[in-house]
Amino acid sequence: MLSSAVSARLPMLVALALPMALAPLHSQAAETKTFRAQDGSYSFEYPPGFSLAHLFADGTGEVTGVKASTPANGDVLITFSGPRDAGELQDVSERTRQSIADAFTKAIAVRPSIELKSATMTALLGRPAVDMVFSNGRLPFSKERPQIKRYVFTAIGNNAYNVECIYRADKAEQFAPACDLAVSTVRLFDPAARAGAAASTGGDKATSGPAGGCTKLELNRRAGLVMEATSNMLMKDQSPATIERLGKAHAAMRAIDERAGDKPSERDCKDVDALGASLK
Repeated sequence: MLSSAVSARLPMLVALALPMALAPLHSQAAETKTFRAQDGSYSFEYPPGFSLAHLFADGTGEVTGVKASTPANGDVLITFSGPRDAGELQDVSERTRQSIADAFTKAIAVRPSIELKSATMTALLGRPAVDMVFSNGRLPFSKERPQIKRYVFTAIGNNAYNVECIYRADKAEQFAPACDLAVSTVRLFDPAARAGAAASTGGDKATSGPAGGCTKLELNRRAGLVMEATSNMLMKDQSPATIERLGKAHAAMRAIDERAGDKPSERDCKDVDALGASLK
């Protein structure tokens, strides 16, 4: 028997593991809205019928992208992330398409039920990009009705950026155009990012902050990894002990986000990393 405290956490944790289903999309090409990051660093266009998505499933924390929800449509989410260290993936071209897809497959396909379905060339931020489509057939999905996780990745200098879109395969005709719209309209407004773009096309040399600086975008990226870890744990184990453990992790994440505000410190990023490590 679950304690009343643990029972109270269960709906929250299920929501944490299974993002809210999104609303039907009723859009016309001429009718779009603009999403702008809270720190003003980027924007993209999205269709009507979506609402703002927050870091936490209960509607709190940083706004991270857009979503819309109905139980019938399943999960649909559009987010943009970066800049982060591109590492060995700084060259994005047809020549490197497969190696980029392999790197994402290693990170994303952590279960046999998750498969890379395609990796094609496109454009993002005016640069060559790789559009990767992963099919996720794990519960509550199936091989017949899998979830699609789509990553459109590019690099500017040593900075990596990507759009992530989530929607069900049987709803692709309805929601894939919203992903395409976001990809085609993303714009950077961060001065360092613009300088990096200029450097990559022969402009003035880019300037950037200190390596490993904890920006709001970086904190959100690391928090997203922790949220993914908690989701995976709950999928495999819904015992009272695990539910209580993940409830504490969720509370700790909210506390870090509230403490960080719009100007996180190195401590905030390190604390999120430590929280993620504690879940392994």
